[in-house]
Amino acid sequence: MTRTGAFGTEVAAIQVILRTWLQLMQSVLDRLVNVPREPVHEAEHRAYVAEAMDHHVSYFFAKSILALRDPAVALCPPRLSLMAKALLWLGGWQPTAALRLVPAGALSAEQSSSLEVIRAVTRAAVAAVEKEMRRVQNDGLVRLMMAGRTAVSAAAVAAAEKAAIGRMVARQWTVAVVADSLRMEVLRRVVAVLSPLQAVDFLADVVRMEISMHQM
Repeated sequence: MTRTGAFGTEVAAIQVILRTWLQLMQSVLDRLVNVPREPVHEAEHRAYVAEAMDHHVSYFFAKSILALRDPAVALCPPRLSLMAKALLWLGGWQPTAALRLVPAGALSAEQSSSLEVIRAVTRAAVAAVEKEMRRVQNDGLVRLMMAGRTAVSAAAVAAAEKAAIGRMVARQWTVAVVADSLRMEVLRRVVAVLSPLQAVDFLADVVRMEISMHQM
């Protein structure tokens, strides 16, 4: 299969994954926003939070499998909305964007303090991932430019270039997986700090953001 044909296949695959996942998340959102809010329904709150978290785990796992075949598609999904283009960070929402969705007015002093720690840790993690992506891109370009300089034939040059591209793709896959892992970790940390009902509201806002990112 040609590169163009392979790329088209990966685009179609990510579109199927996105469409299926967004349909699931719309159902999850409907349940999150319509759940009874009385404390007596705490078990239901916990169940819906767990469901939303499980769907995120499944989606990020599916993306990691697709990224093995073509990291570029996972890092820059097709058919993004204007909102997505503004928020896009290595294939998804910026982790710090989710932290801005936490309802600050309803937090206790202890929760606020915990969230400040989460924000600081997240900012540092985002900076580390961005630094690694820059390193991957720069090293990849250098290796590609240097590939074949000592080769003695056109075939050897082509093999060296293919090897350089392969190394860069493998490292891009790692960055794509780390980025999604960071998104998932932010959700876990925030949900752990919030009450079940606060977590319902937080995840409802996260899901709204995710759905909006893919609505043209």
